[in-house]
Amino acid sequence: MISLTADLQRLHRGSAADQPQLTQQLYRHGVLYLLQHDPFYGHVLSRLRVIPATAQQRSPLGLVASTSEWQLQLQPRALAQTDWTGAQFLAMLRHTVLHLLWRHPQRYASAVQKPALAGLVRWATDAAVNDYLTDLPRNAVTSRRLGELLQEPVAPQQDSAVYLRQLRHWQAQQAQTDQQLTLGGPAGETTGTAADGHAGWQRATDEAAETREQWRAQLFQGVASALSAKQRGTLPGHIQAALQPTLQRPALDWRAVLKRGLGQVPAGRQAAYGRFNRRQPVRMDLPGQIVRTWQRVAVFVDESGSMGNQEISYLLGQMATLLAVYPAQVTVYPFDTVVDETWGFRLEKRPQRLLRTGGGGTRFQAVFDSLPRLLAGQAQSLVVILTDGYGEEHVRPTLPVTVVWLLTSPVTEFSVTPAPGTVVSLTADPQWQALRRSQT
Repeated sequence: MISLTADLQRLHRGSAADQPQLTQQLYRHGVLYLLQHDPFYGHVLSRLRVIPATAQQRSPLGLVASTSEWQLQLQPRALAQTDWTGAQFLAMLRHTVLHLLWRHPQRYASAVQKPALAGLVRWATDAAVNDYLTDLPRNAVTSRRLGELLQEPVAPQQDSAVYLRQLRHWQAQQAQTDQQLTLGGPAGETTGTAADGHAGWQRATDEAAETREQWRAQLFQGVASALSAKQRGTLPGHIQAALQPTLQRPALDWRAVLKRGLGQVPAGRQAAYGRFNRRQPVRMDLPGQIVRTWQRVAVFVDESGSMGNQEISYLLGQMATLLAVYPAQVTVYPFDTVVDETWGFRLEKRPQRLLRTGGGGTRFQAVFDSLPRLLAGQAQSLVVILTDGYGEEHVRPTLPVTVVWLLTSPVTEFSVTPAPGTVVSLTADPQWQALRRSQT
């Protein structure tokens, strides 16, 4: 630790020409220290590509999106102007790793491009990360700091989306100007603006998002494999929880989810010679019985979403191919703030085109309110909701149906929390992504 503080002091005294080399030495020593004392962070940082900062970068360090990976950008001049100790420099390295582990750069790539949201996103993501760190730089944003600034209770160690919702509510009440929010606080408060740059997240709105996400998953898989069993066992709970999906749970295939839903509801029994007759097992000439599964499927298409007619037709066509195997009755209904039952139609066993009829806001509760009327007497049915995921935060189920949400946005951006049923994002479907690219 003493050597890192000494490295920082040399960087403070160094000339502009020497600062890049001194920064590289400081970073190398920091990674070596973490490899010895906190190997999870050390292994992640040792695998990150470090690139020189641009003249526009004002923060000491930050993540930047490339076409294939996330890279770490260090700004020697900004780093030399900090009053950090060695422990605080290590805290900021850990801070950057947690941003990447929790997918903050990709989750909020679009939001940081909006001046009215950039400051709030920085607050929310930094508070979510810093609550798990110690030895933070002065004025670092934590949930406690948020509570002081907002003058209301803020729960500790929450997901960044929780903090962002609370901040947006505060924003609406305070009517902050775009300039104040960009700076990062009310009345020009500049909490944490110099510590960690988020401007590089803006580059993550391109078509390489899936490639970068694969790289990120492989990065943490490799790090987890490099750790010993003892090291993995001593990882803090918040890191283990984030690593579990990366290590054990592959992305959901929406077609597999629909197949599982279509095969769950019993609809009587049928004879099957491949099964023994339970009442007379010695009579091989008597057939047994198997449960016959079929059901009604109600598909609700969000008319206000970002899906075009061709994209919706593709999804309905994929569903139609499942009907050759599963004898289900599928009816499609458009909806926005209400369900337009007059424009509902039966999905046949062939692809169909859909013509839009609405285009207002989005109210998911309208779908659930219509279910007792549309599925009267058949409560155990499958409900599929095609949507961009942006609507109200809470819905109230009205029937015990199986619900599958198909989102055109990432699951992390879904407004309903918690959502009844299974939530699947189409962003991992290569055919869907290829179709979307062809429309742009």
